[in-house]
Amino acid sequence: MYFVYNAILYLASIICSPLLLLLLFINRRYCAGFFQKLGIISWEPLMQTANSRPVWIHAVSVGEVTAAIPLVKEIKQLFPEAPIVLSTSTATGNLTARQYPYLINHIIFFPFDYPFIVRRFIGRIRARVFIALETELWPNFLQELRRQGIPALMVSGRISPRSFRNYRALRFLFKNVLEHIACFCMQSSADAERIIALGADSSRVLVTGNIKFDQPMPDVSSAGQDELYQALNLKQGQKLFIAGSTHRGEEEIVLEVFQKLQKGLPDLVLLIAPRHPERFNEVEALIRARGMRFCRKTAMIPSAADVILLDTIGELAKLYSIGTVIFIGGSLVPIGGHNVLEPAVYKKPVLFGPHMDNFSAIAKTLIEHHGAIQVHDGTELGIQAARLFNDAQLLEEMGANAFQAVAENAGALKKSMDIIRHFIERQENRQTAQNYPITTS
Repeated sequence: MYFVYNAILYLASIICSPLLLLLLFINRRYCAGFFQKLGIISWEPLMQTANSRPVWIHAVSVGEVTAAIPLVKEIKQLFPEAPIVLSTSTATGNLTARQYPYLINHIIFFPFDYPFIVRRFIGRIRARVFIALETELWPNFLQELRRQGIPALMVSGRISPRSFRNYRALRFLFKNVLEHIACFCMQSSADAERIIALGADSSRVLVTGNIKFDQPMPDVSSAGQDELYQALNLKQGQKLFIAGSTHRGEEEIVLEVFQKLQKGLPDLVLLIAPRHPERFNEVEALIRARGMRFCRKTAMIPSAADVILLDTIGELAKLYSIGTVIFIGGSLVPIGGHNVLEPAVYKKPVLFGPHMDNFSAIAKTLIEHHGAIQVHDGTELGIQAARLFNDAQLLEEMGANAFQAVAENAGALKKSMDIIRHFIERQENRQTAQNYPITTS
């Protein structure tokens, strides 16, 4: 099975290498961490902490990194001597992680799943445990962890219906891969059922919830909000429409919706935050083509700006605190959506499109609590946004409901930490991870 997998992997690499080189040349996004993923990295800093047996956490992108921070804090509190290695797959995730140098000892890109590369990474980091947020199934990597006696844990695991269909088609492969994971801490009973259907041992599968509900409740003071308004050159309490983490195909819709809203709300301002930094210039061109008064966040923002392009990394979550209505991108186009909890914890009503596969359970929870509205297209987005902007009571009620949904679903972090602590302590007792009985409640 692994021979076939690796044969396909190497063959695909050979066939795709010309295209990959072209992409690296055209788009700098694909350059980020590419050589590090190949194992071309300064190993000395990582090897200096190897004897202390780090805890290795993998968080694919921005949302997972943000969710991982409370987990990192808990681990540091319980095991202060354990270094933390955090890996990401994307450049934006890597940049987000670099905001926490006081918590994370090493930030790296996750290696490509070639046997000789993963063997080098795992052997030199020498982790106590490996923790993957959500669902990351890399056959060679997980097999090598098992070979070196390092337990792999899946935390806040999820299997969307679309992913389940794809995995199920390759069940003969993933059934063996799942044997290398010590424990599956799944978000919901549906996720647990799907991972078991793919071949996971049911005795290793637990429903612990989604740790994204446990992100720390923000404490943005009035003075802090004043600073944010000043940074955007807005008046205190001015209506602000935020479109966060947008993708290609969504900005045009949002800009059209905004122009229609502005006819009835002349003081309304739009803050638009593209998901990927390499698209800042592209989105700027879209705004300019409409003849709108516009400015980038990093420039001196004039008071007459109708649209502000957020061209920074790491500021969006805090800016949600002064938003009036929030639209979450990656949802009007088939991307799968992004983190709807970031505005919810600030008591903000949330709007998103039909494509929320990556956050389906969270989206459903917010909708059931009447803290979010799912729209189907740009027309409906405009209708619902206008309804909220023109109904102060509804705006306040939805924001409070969104916050309540987060508060009621917290607790996954503690449940997950009970499992993680069990495995870290067992490794400290110099026991190997050849068998994985779960003895915690």
